[in-house]
Amino acid sequence: MSIVPLAVFLVATIALVVSGAPAVEGMILAAMLGISAGMALSKNMAEFSETVFSLMANRIATVAIVCWLWAGAFSGILASSGLVEAIVWIGYKLQLTGAGFTLAVFLSAALFAVSVGTGLGTIIGFTAVMYPAGIVLGANPAALLGAIFSGAALGDNLAPISDTTIVSAATQETDVGGVVRSRLKYVLIAAGVASVLFLLFGGGAGALSPEAARNLMQKTADPRGLPMLIPAVLVFLVAVSGRHFLAALTAGIVAALIIGPLTGVFPLASVFHVTAEKTVAGSAVKGMVGLLPTSILTLLLVTLIGIMKAGGFLEKLMAWLDAHVAKSARSTEFAIIGLITLANLCVSVNTVAMVTAGPLANDLRKRHGINPYRCANLLDTISCTFPYILPYAATIVAAEAVQRQVAEQYSFVHIVPWSDISLYFFYGLWLFPFMIFAVYSGFGRGEGFRA
Repeated sequence: MSIVPLAVFLVATIALVVSGAPAVEGMILAAMLGISAGMALSKNMAEFSETVFSLMANRIATVAIVCWLWAGAFSGILASSGLVEAIVWIGYKLQLTGAGFTLAVFLSAALFAVSVGTGLGTIIGFTAVMYPAGIVLGANPAALLGAIFSGAALGDNLAPISDTTIVSAATQETDVGGVVRSRLKYVLIAAGVASVLFLLFGGGAGALSPEAARNLMQKTADPRGLPMLIPAVLVFLVAVSGRHFLAALTAGIVAALIIGPLTGVFPLASVFHVTAEKTVAGSAVKGMVGLLPTSILTLLLVTLIGIMKAGGFLEKLMAWLDAHVAKSARSTEFAIIGLITLANLCVSVNTVAMVTAGPLANDLRKRHGINPYRCANLLDTISCTFPYILPYAATIVAAEAVQRQVAEQYSFVHIVPWSDISLYFFYGLWLFPFMIFAVYSGFGRGEGFRA
């Protein structure tokens, strides 16, 4: 019966997805409902309640939440600094058109996503700016959106400050820097294949005259945000060098607070200030607060998994997997892929799916001596493939909403259905079968171990 709380959460979450409202706030209520259902079925409600309190004091959840607070503040500063417009300016100056522009959008979206650590934010920002610009410059609209999704997934997959990267490391009880270093080989191979495909299939017919296209790009392009690439690169380099992740984020925040005001990108007050209504506001506050719902949901999900463990269900599940599925390193890794795939199909937010499946994968990999980096990479790479283009995913819902807004502004823009976008999601379409091959062949299984 200890599976009931998680089952209630999944059923309620699927209902939210079907209703078209896959919001984290709704999932929080779903998790609360699941815990309440478990309490109603427990033999001793007081003991159950105390167990819930102790389960929330979980190191995995604590590490993820602390990292998110720092990462949210940093990404909030960068996201509001005009970095998207600065990247558009680079493309404008390079005079890219057609398939070349589509490739540039893929690479720049990946750069932005690695910088700010948010795939969804990248999709929203780049669809609003790059999508209409790319159409007038002769790019294939579906391929253009596929490039935006691919770049967002790549950045989400690789960024040290990405919520998926943090969760994949935290649930496997290992360090973010080592996970990022070990993930590079998968990401770079998939990115290389995607780049070639975007060059081959990214071209189309321009919707406006070259002069009108240039005018639109001129209105959007703004190089003022370019200095903010420095703190983004600094965080990445410090993180992968082996320094503690909080040290890397702190260095990035300090660098941003120095470089931004000195170069005139933003005033210091835009990061944090007290309003006339005696409340606090600013880009750092907005970025940090934006991750609080996910942090609360993480605490509740870890508790749901803990209830299953306390009730004995996980022990029986692991025994069944050991007896019938996980009989070798290869079959264990396939079992982990199966767990994270199922979780992503049930939940429309890949971070939530990883929080749900991560502890189970951690138990499996410990039983069979799987490298924590390897397990973290399986969780994250799979979660950054097909989940991005599920018709009920938050990314697809957001992209459609932004397309509608852009279509109201520009008559030449039309809404591309998710089925067309999915055909050009070259990064994810390549990465998923590649990870299956990596498990089957053993590619990457021998990477350096760090407990």
